[in-house]
Amino acid sequence: GLRQVQVNAKTGWTFAAAMRSFLRADPDVIMVGEMRDYETTHTGIEASLTGHLVLSTLHTNSAPESITRMLDLGMDPFNFADALLAIIAQRLAKTLCVNCKENYTPSDEEIRALATEFIIGTTWESNDIIQQWKNQYTKNGEFQLCRAKGCKTCDNTGYKGRLGLYEMMLINPELKHLIQTKATVSHILSAALDSGMNTLKQDGIQKVLQGLTDVTQVRAVAN
Repeated sequence: GLRQVQVNAKTGWTFAAAMRSFLRADPDVIMVGEMRDYETTHTGIEASLTGHLVLSTLHTNSAPESITRMLDLGMDPFNFADALLAIIAQRLAKTLCVNCKENYTPSDEEIRALATEFIIGTTWESNDIIQQWKNQYTKNGEFQLCRAKGCKTCDNTGYKGRLGLYEMMLINPELKHLIQTKATVSHILSAALDSGMNTLKQDGIQKVLQGLTDVTQVRAVAN
């Protein structure tokens, strides 16, 4: 069954104390509200190394930055590298209203600007990315993007609802080595991109090309 408790630091019932109590029941999965201090993080890593699946949250700007944040809390890099399976960063962007959004054909300059933003931090060429997009997103050889207009359904804002932008970093042997050597964020990011990770900005641009949101919203939440 599922057990859930509310932490209360005033009585000493902290995240770490609750985790230690839960571990005595030998659970399969432990979900911790937030890894915010050494004791909680250390207990979580120890739980992971002893066969438990541990899920938690951490406030950082990106998936690679989460690694340096955890190491800054004092974690042993070798234990941390062995325990870590994946990191997912997420942001919410406004969704274009499906009732009133307008289709338009972007200029070559607009597409090239998107491609330039897409390849930041990579060794990719913008022309190669644009060609990939043409194969995936164009109709009759033309890109079709969408922009906000406004109607009664969306209170004349042009947006209704939100969608997630995601950045999922799966930990492979190369990334484990970088964690163990306390590599910089830029090195970790480069290795993650080479292994197939999309950044928040890249995922957002792909959703712009799909007509789900616009570049203004993506830039607002994933700059």
